[in-house]
Amino acid sequence: MLVYLLYSSVFISVCAFALTIETYLLAGLPVSLPMAVFVFLATLFTYNLSSIQSVVLRGSKSQESTQQTWWHRHRKGMAILGLASIGLAAIVYFYYGLQLNFWFVLHLAIISIGYTIPIVYRRKSVKPLRRVPLLKVFLIAYVWAVVTGLFPLLDAGADVLSGESLQLFLRRFLFILALALLFDIRDYSYDKHTRTLTVPGLIGVNYTKLLSLGLLLAYAIIVIISEKGTTEMALLASTIGAALVVMFSSELKPRVYFLLLADGAMLLHALMVFLAKG
Repeated sequence: MLVYLLYSSVFISVCAFALTIETYLLAGLPVSLPMAVFVFLATLFTYNLSSIQSVVLRGSKSQESTQQTWWHRHRKGMAILGLASIGLAAIVYFYYGLQLNFWFVLHLAIISIGYTIPIVYRRKSVKPLRRVPLLKVFLIAYVWAVVTGLFPLLDAGADVLSGESLQLFLRRFLFILALALLFDIRDYSYDKHTRTLTVPGLIGVNYTKLLSLGLLLAYAIIVIISEKGTTEMALLASTIGAALVVMFSSELKPRVYFLLLADGAMLLHALMVFLAKG
């Protein structure tokens, strides 16, 4: 069950759900469960796009007898899960009348889809955004910071250009970016083989870990400046937890380490805030 939750992206979608709830709590706004569910479903769709692409473009039959990875054995099921999630997300969006600017959502959808699926322009296929040198982690951090940090504020009618909103966005961006770098460490050999330039490929794994820790330090400093009391302590405690995950990460760690602990650092982050606000 745990393997399915991790590899089908249900777990990371729960993390997105939790961070969305956290944003409401940090901003002192009433929690909107429909918005949190929408973010959960949209995340589930996005992270299963590669399965949808594989099934739709290559057919449901394919090397399942020779390819023994979990993804190849279950990609059809994950494709169905992804398609169902985007359908349900659309229902939630329109039924509850979520207040999100169409163009704001559209540019994120283009980034999210273009991240996985090659864009066709003038009958020429352009490589997916994740193959653009050094861009991958910044796109991930940006999309996560907007979706989990600004979407709740937009739906609540808050001013997303206010100092408080932009500060929350920056904090979320730094935290996610620090964790996203770990997945570049995990994929270091693969990215090197495919000649995709990533941060570890540019500065090395050890310096990438130092960069990640530096981002968490910057995050912690902003938290100290902007938060007080139990909320400050909760955010700093979750930052220490994330730092420990960074310190012990390496390319040799099993995939589950990153899926459970690196992604789980986001869930810990949200749970600590929930306890502090409770």
